[in-house]
Amino acid sequence: ALLNPLKWVIFLAYLIGPFFYAMAKANIDVAFRVITGKINPGIVKISPDLKTDASITLLANSITLTPGTLSVDIDEKNNDLYIHWINVTTVRPEIEEICGTFPKWARRIAE
Repeated sequence: ALLNPLKWVIFLAYLIGPFFYAMAKANIDVAFRVITGKINPGIVKISPDLKTDASITLLANSITLTPGTLSVDIDEKNNDLYIHWINVTTVRPEIEEICGTFPKWARRIAE
């Protein structure tokens, strides 16, 4: 599946578009939190509903590369991710709060 040239074009579109936008936005957010001290860190669980190891790895790496988040663990049975997040607002946050459209792109690229 990953040898398909179209998948590589989609991956490049992901990097140039949504991923770089999310990184820029997260950098500004983390800088603001460092300056103001409004940090509420914690570990949250997300269920991205991805089926392949490649898509889960792509999502976990995208989350880790984004400032303010870090993929800590993967529940291989359910494919859930545990994320250390700089701004925990609720015990069960919406997946979009943490990783935006990353799961949709991971599904397009690696499944």
